[in-house]
Amino acid sequence: MKNKEVIRRHCLVCGKYMRIKLGKDEKYNKGHYFGKIEVPVGKGKYKKAGICRLGKNEIGVVKWLGKKAKIEYWECDDCFKEAEFECWLEEKIEKIFGEKCKTIEQSCPACEAWKVYDMIIRHDRGKL
Repeated sequence: MKNKEVIRRHCLVCGKYMRIKLGKDEKYNKGHYFGKIEVPVGKGKYKKAGICRLGKNEIGVVKWLGKKAKIEYWECDDCFKEAEFECWLEEKIEKIFGEKCKTIEQSCPACEAWKVYDMIIRHDRGKL
C-alpha cells in the first residue's frame, strides 16, 4: 500500500486520536471505518416517537427535530477488538444456552450464563 495521504480522526467510542494512512488503492490502516452517520447538532427538541420494550422495561423512543450533521464513524483498533470479542462471546452463549430470557430465574442455566456474560462486559468496561 503506497501512501496517498494521512488523515486525522478520533474514535467515536473512546475518543482516542488516530492517524490513518490512506493508500492509492482505496485501502487504509490504523482504524476501522463504518461510513457516515447523522448526529444532532445545535439547538433543537426531541419528539416522542414510540415505545420500545426491553425485558420488563419500557423505553421511550425519540426523534430529533433540530439540525443534523453527517460525520464519519471511525473506531480505533482497541475498541473494534473489544466489540468483536463481545459479539463472539454473545454468539457462543446464545448458541449453547439460547437467547436471554425475558424474566430472570435463579435455577435457569441460561439466566446464569447471561448473568456471567453481563458481569464480564461490566468488568471489561470498568464498571464492576
